[in-house]
Amino acid sequence: MSKLSCRCGYVMVPRTMEEDFLYEIVPQKIIIKILNDWNEKGIKFTSDDFFDYYNKFRRDVYKCPSCGRFIIEDEPGGNKFSSYINEL
Repeated sequence: MSKLSCRCGYVMVPRTMEEDFLYEIVPQKIIIKILNDWNEKGIKFTSDDFFDYYNKFRRDVYKCPSCGRFIIEDEPGGNKFSSYINEL
């Protein structure tokens, strides 16, 4: 099971993949392409079609429950992350 430590020291461990600190980002143009493909294929567009394409472009995002920092995967599937915090 993977875990990710925030710079503040909080450790996030995804167990169910439904944790409140887990997010994903996908470029808007990819979402539009998926929707257009769905529109063209109709009922022939399967969930496998969706996830095959979606997963190529999604990046994992963690939001630290302790400090609110966002930790974003640099490249899809790259397992290298950069962190960002709100500047006041």
